[in-house]
Amino acid sequence: MRIIVAIVLLAISTLSLAVGIAERTVFDEPDTIERVITTDTKAPATIIPGSVLTSHPGRQTITVTGGVSGLVPEEGGEGFVREESQQAFAAYGASLDVMAWLAPGRHTKLSYDALSGELSQLPRSGDTFLPDPRGSDLWFSEFSGEDQITFSLAGNESITVLVMTDGTLPAPQTITISWPGATEAPWILAALILGVLSLVAGLLIALSSFVTWRQRRGPRRKRTRLTRAPRRRRAGFGRSKRPRPAPRPKRGRRVAQMAAVPLAGGLVLGLGACAQPVEVSVEGPAETSVLAPNPAVTESQFGAIMARVAGQIQLADQELSVNTLNPRVTEPTLSARRVAYIVTRADAEAQRVMPIPSSPIRLVLPQQTTGWPRSVFAVIQDEQDLETPSLGVVLRQEDPRSNYRLTYAIVLNPQVQLPDLPPATLGAAKLRPDSKLIRVTPSSLLAHYADVANSGLESPFADEFSLATDTLYSQVGPEALLLRQESFGNSVEVSWSTSVTEQEIVAFSTSNAGALVMGTLRQVERVAPVQSGAAVNSSIGIRALTSLSQSSVGFDVDSDVQILFYVPPVGSEEGVRVLGYTYSLVAAREVGNE
Repeated sequence: MRIIVAIVLLAISTLSLAVGIAERTVFDEPDTIERVITTDTKAPATIIPGSVLTSHPGRQTITVTGGVSGLVPEEGGEGFVREESQQAFAAYGASLDVMAWLAPGRHTKLSYDALSGELSQLPRSGDTFLPDPRGSDLWFSEFSGEDQITFSLAGNESITVLVMTDGTLPAPQTITISWPGATEAPWILAALILGVLSLVAGLLIALSSFVTWRQRRGPRRKRTRLTRAPRRRRAGFGRSKRPRPAPRPKRGRRVAQMAAVPLAGGLVLGLGACAQPVEVSVEGPAETSVLAPNPAVTESQFGAIMARVAGQIQLADQELSVNTLNPRVTEPTLSARRVAYIVTRADAEAQRVMPIPSSPIRLVLPQQTTGWPRSVFAVIQDEQDLETPSLGVVLRQEDPRSNYRLTYAIVLNPQVQLPDLPPATLGAAKLRPDSKLIRVTPSSLLAHYADVANSGLESPFADEFSLATDTLYSQVGPEALLLRQESFGNSVEVSWSTSVTEQEIVAFSTSNAGALVMGTLRQVERVAPVQSGAAVNSSIGIRALTSLSQSSVGFDVDSDVQILFYVPPVGSEEGVRVLGYTYSLVAAREVGNE
């Protein structure tokens, strides 16, 4: 019987090993799956949607080969000339953003036919020429080079790859997409393990059978059992109730049980290998597609954008040039830095220009949106000087083909405690200025705070704010005006008023149904002599703006205050807190010269 079991196990081993080895050699799939397409369109762009990227599992590697020619507009606009280019450009980003940037441009869309396993092209009509795609803030990453570029990504359904040259010439015509070959199936490993275990078990049982046969030196003769005479039953006694011994198991059954142990072990190991999950790595953009509904940017994307913004501002600060500043900065920060440049030119030691660092980025809160304009709030602190205060910035993008520009740059209070905010992968809803989802609408919030700055505790809105810990109120409120009047003495009269500007009010919802609100107030201060014939001396900033060292009628000075508020949720007894502010000189003039 053991010989039969050994033969069965050796047969199972032979079959399992044969199947496993064949799958690893003869029927093994190639290391990579490659698809090549050569387009014949003259469109300036080609897109590879996420459905093509995910047509095979694994990380995608894309190779774009340049070398195209086409007609470009001649200088003066009188005609066209043929131009050749070896440049190749590719970028990838969120499908919504790529298509918004591309519209309404002419392009070619690639598609994948699952039946034939080939790529096909679908032309789309539109504008013949597109803008230069290099440096757009919408891309997660971009690549460019001569002749050929190769890059890899872990794209998914929400990612689209854009292939171009410069927007005027046709897109590169040869595109190769490759995926890693199918990884070894778990059942193949299970078959190999089962084959090895079955082989070992079969050999051991065969060897045991051979040793037993050698010890017995051949088969035994069957003994003839003699019949015994039946016992006589004694009178008065019944049949014995002693239990009969259990029958001994047959030798073949014991052998089968011994053989089942390694066989069961092999099956358990094989099934365990089949049950092991296959790990799939998700990188960068793939995470945002799973977790984020529609955040305006990802954290890594914002890091690249902020580096470009800070680099442009640093260059403008060195040149003291507003024209250099304009591509990356807009109001209300633009007016403040323009005046700072004027004052710095007049007195280099004044150091009126506040630096804008690009890192480290402590927090990113993108707007949750599918359209434009869109905004992003972030907190940044200079990594080279950790003693400097943190900076809260707001970047705004007007349309898909525009770059993000800095709008707000607010110095946060020391040891400030921000409310709980949604993660960057989710984003936050941007509230309208008249939104009633919070205790005070954002537009009313600015008006109420301006009234408190003018009237102090007598304002009907004073109870809405936490004025006891508000450092800004201590500088713009009525008490601050009295202290400033005392500093000038009785020869000069000082007065000021605070009002709401027309600058955009930015409000983001927080995790607890509150809001972060950013707005700008304008404080106009008048300093005028009291006695006839007296004069008021100007400060460095006023002198740089008015070219006057003194005035007999006085000066009007305009200052903008960028403020970051936290508005608690409806029903909370907590007052509105000022989390930070930036006080900037924006204009000055002699009284009467409006």
